Amino acid sequence: MAPLRILCFGNSLSCGWMSFGAKRHPYAINLKEQLLSSKIPAVRDGVLIDVEGLPGDLVNCPPGRFLDRMKKRCSEAKYDWVIVLGGTNDLASGMFSPESIYNGLRNAWRIALDHNDTAQVLALTIPECGVKSANLDKRRDTVNSSILAHEEPRFHTFDLKTAFPYHSLDQKERVRLWADTVHFTAQGYDLVGELIADRLLEILGGQEQQS
Repeated sequence: MAPLRILCFGNSLSCGWMSFGAKRHPYAINLKEQLLSSKIPAVRDGVLIDVEGLPGDLVNCPPGRFLDRMKKRCSEAKYDWVIVLGGTNDLASGMFSPESIYNGLRNAWRIALDHNDTAQVLALTIPECGVKSANLDKRRDTVNSSILAHEEPRFHTFDLKTAFPYHSLDQKERVRLWADTVHFTAQGYDLVGELIADRLLEILGGQEQQS
């Protein structure tokens, strides 16, 4: 069998943005380690991970480049899995409705699913940030509810917002995991990688049992 090929796609949170862009530590690093340490047959021949994260990009296109970037990546390689995290910048801009953000994400998922007939998508919900606003929280929750409610073949979700909180953490944990009010520390990105790996292995294990 060929190695499991994964694309981690999104914005600054996908590329592992830290230290005002001076350093990068993508969650893909620990995602790969966690997958390789598992005993799931689907990963026994190895894991190849590409990271495509453009800080500041928007899922609403135009003005964003989200869809063009997804098309380019999916034309260059055949992925088994595409992990999609986006929408933080769209929410922060205040220019886009929850419906338009969801539609932008849905268009990206469609490109990923259509680029080959065995590709699977893991869509992540939009995590919290340091800003506490009733309006922002409501808009984020609306998008996330749409992500989690979406159903189609080869499509899966992971509720990153719930699994990796900001506001419910004590100060010590927040300093350990969050580099600022939007981005994570290296330890934070590693934890995100572990959480995503757990979800992927759960799905892959279920698929092994069904085959």
